[in-house]
Amino acid sequence: MSARQPPITAPEIANSAKRTANQAVDKPWIARFLRFGHIARGVIYLVVGMLAFRLAVGIRDVAMSQNGAIAVIGRQPFGHVLLVAIAVGFASYALWDLIRAVADPNYEGRSSTGRLKRIGFALGAFGYIGLAVITIQFIVGPRPHTATSYGTVAWVLSKPFGALLVGIVGLAWASISVVQMVRAWLGYFERNLELGKRSQAECRCARALGRIGITTRSAVFAIVGIFLVASAVHANPHHSIGIDGALFGLARQPSGRTLLAAAGLGLVAFGVYSIMCARWMRIGSAASYSQSNQTSSV
Repeated sequence: MSARQPPITAPEIANSAKRTANQAVDKPWIARFLRFGHIARGVIYLVVGMLAFRLAVGIRDVAMSQNGAIAVIGRQPFGHVLLVAIAVGFASYALWDLIRAVADPNYEGRSSTGRLKRIGFALGAFGYIGLAVITIQFIVGPRPHTATSYGTVAWVLSKPFGALLVGIVGLAWASISVVQMVRAWLGYFERNLELGKRSQAECRCARALGRIGITTRSAVFAIVGIFLVASAVHANPHHSIGIDGALFGLARQPSGRTLLAAAGLGLVAFGVYSIMCARWMRIGSAASYSQSNQTSSV
């Protein structure tokens, strides 16, 4: 009679998942697949930024959101082919976010800040999976509604303590976005880029696009968080939320067109930066990166 195997503990499961993720990300073909995800994300933000800039100069197309950008791409020649590529790219970026959450190739660590960032990566993976599903819906069926939806916020606000939950989420979202703005402007994102073999001109370009683009996107996300807090305070789910709501909020301010144009150009910069991250981003396990650094220093 065989002895009963001891139960597998949660830390053992976590370590096994981390080893699997590290082994996967070090495979060249998986690394190339993960780089493709940066291109898809960049294209979406590039289109959103262009839509915002067009609205600033008086041209209204579709909602200035990821859904709206997907709709614009689908209307182009060979739109379905492009959407298939975008859907695959979203799946790729979701996998990259999941790997960053589990294997921690960016050395976020186990501090409170590091854990929060890794939780954010995990949540981001679900977000990009959702975008992949929406993109597939554009391909195979009737096009989903692209305007801002208040349904989720309205549903949460209708529940006990719903306003408190929405307020906490909005405050946390805005706070994290402000921290990301500061870190981006100080250049913290550079540690995740492989710029050692790039020319000085390319390095300057990467730093400028990253600083402007990430700061702009974080500012837009901070406004989204503020609007969520406003929805909680006023128990009103119809406050504008999402990227398009944040951009419309800028447009309603004094000198709104100028602010919206600047935000649009900043999101275009982020889109270009993300596309170029397919070339610049350090993708690989922490161990393999340390080993390559040691090899290059010999």
